[in-house]
Amino acid sequence: MQVQQVSPIFQLFDQQYTIAKKLFTSLAKQFKSKKAIELEEKLIFLEIYIDLLSRIHFNEKKLKFELFGPYKQLFKALKKVLHIKLIQQALGTTSAKSNLSYKSYEKILLKDKNKIYTDAYDIIMGTPLEVWEALYKEAFEFSKALKPLQINTSTTQIINEELGFFKFDSETKLEAKEIKDIYEGLQVIITLENVRIVSGLNATFTELVHEHMNQLSQLLYKWYQNHLFLQHLTFVHSNTEETPSKKYLDLIHTLKSNKKKLTTKVVSKSHHLFTNILG
Repeated sequence: MQVQQVSPIFQLFDQQYTIAKKLFTSLAKQFKSKKAIELEEKLIFLEIYIDLLSRIHFNEKKLKFELFGPYKQLFKALKKVLHIKLIQQALGTTSAKSNLSYKSYEKILLKDKNKIYTDAYDIIMGTPLEVWEALYKEAFEFSKALKPLQINTSTTQIINEELGFFKFDSETKLEAKEIKDIYEGLQVIITLENVRIVSGLNATFTELVHEHMNQLSQLLYKWYQNHLFLQHLTFVHSNTEETPSKKYLDLIHTLKSNKKKLTTKVVSKSHHLFTNILG
């Protein structure tokens, strides 16, 4: 009954929030990485939605901080769970392809994973349920009587800001942080496009543009996984006095080579999308 009093986009929030809270409750009983990663995805949506509300109710300067602030620590911990999982998956794929085992590195990964999972579980247990109740209550209140024009203006503003961060010419060399920003920015844009459609507005971009965005997003995911794997492996070996064996040196070389190739592809696709299509 409540949902009918507010903008249709609140139904989307209600749906994502319900799943997120259920995942949170389940993780408090038993920690599972799959559910932790799913919760991290839901928190991305909830943060974007709160950001949208804070743009509409721009007089409420602290709205985003007050509503999403209590989740920041949890969000960070869950992202680490995702990262270690991506590294483990990448190592598994590499081992299967090369038919080589990396036992010493696997042990370090397992140790790191256990610490990350324990830390995440501790944060979950230390997060009171009242935080969830407050988020829902406030999101409901601020979603009342939202007009299509307000949603249109605010979604357009955020999308244009994200696109503004992607401006570069063909000579620009993208650094790791900039590529990561594009990856996260595309998540925001794709989410807001769904919000627009649910609220009865037209999508900002055509199906063709969305197709290009999804392709770039998938490519960025591969780049990100390879980047995390290389970063972690390099860090592990820089913290040991022993010289890495040829097997590990070859692996680092392969990951660096992959990163170079993937970066070239990302730059090319990004340039095509943001300059040729959307420029």
